[in-house]
Amino acid sequence: MCVTSSLRRFHLLWILRLTVCFEYDDERSETQKEDSLKVYHNQPHFLHDLTTNVSIQLGSTAHLHCRIRGLRDQSVSWYRRRGDEIHLITFGFHTYHNDDRFTMTYEHPHDWRLRIRYVQHRDEGTYQCQVSTHPPLIHTIHLHVVEAAVQILDGRGMVLQEKFYRTGSTIELQCRVSGVPTATALQIAWYHDNNKLNYNTSRGGVSVKTELRGSIARSWLRVANAQREDSGTYYCNVTQLSAARALIHVVTEEYPAAIQRGTSVIPWSGLALLSCFTSILAQLFLNSCSSCYKYSCYRYYCSSCYCCAPHR
Repeated sequence: MCVTSSLRRFHLLWILRLTVCFEYDDERSETQKEDSLKVYHNQPHFLHDLTTNVSIQLGSTAHLHCRIRGLRDQSVSWYRRRGDEIHLITFGFHTYHNDDRFTMTYEHPHDWRLRIRYVQHRDEGTYQCQVSTHPPLIHTIHLHVVEAAVQILDGRGMVLQEKFYRTGSTIELQCRVSGVPTATALQIAWYHDNNKLNYNTSRGGVSVKTELRGSIARSWLRVANAQREDSGTYYCNVTQLSAARALIHVVTEEYPAAIQRGTSVIPWSGLALLSCFTSILAQLFLNSCSSCYKYSCYRYYCSSCYCCAPHR
């Protein structure tokens, strides 16, 4: 019995000692981890992946981000790589590039970013942000330059440049924007000549619906009960990109039926042509288009006079 009791006491003491040792090792391990984290946060380190892909629209401003924490007396430089060649762009706030479109800007609290204004196709390539540690820290960015396509389409999905509508009908136009890095950041606006169109336009009967998905954006414009004053140039303007235009004519019932429905024209009879030509001459002699003096040209369609939209 005494031997059994001694063995049990020995086992309990051994287990207790192991428990204390494990707890000590755990505490030491946690302490080492905390010390390692302190050392890490006190040393310069990037706050993002070491390699990034960036797509930017042609002609816009690119900001290549380099977020660094723990920076003390180390300097930050930007380089461009072309194969095995390395070209210095900036060192600190000093620019060593012969193109003044390139500058280094600092955004509090950690972003040492390279700004490229009016991005061109030749700017596409590999850029590196480097911190002067030993060994140096390097963040690589692959810049891709894209060019968006902005088009106005008709109901059949065909590119539209000019179209005729009857008075009282509904003008329906679609704007399609493709080839952008992300469509969700786009802002699309419709204009009739110099007037912006939206649901609260004083004219009334105007509706705009816009859909932004992936790399494609679409916007639909509807102008109900079209009248002669709705004729003119319609623009789909995409902020910081470009614009597309379409010339719209709203005509009355006296127009030939072939023109009222679209841009295609069925050959007229000789009598109709003679009548139209006579009407045009009358418009010229009477100078009934004099109110369009500020426009770059005139358009005559039989008994009516239409002014071209001003150049933009």
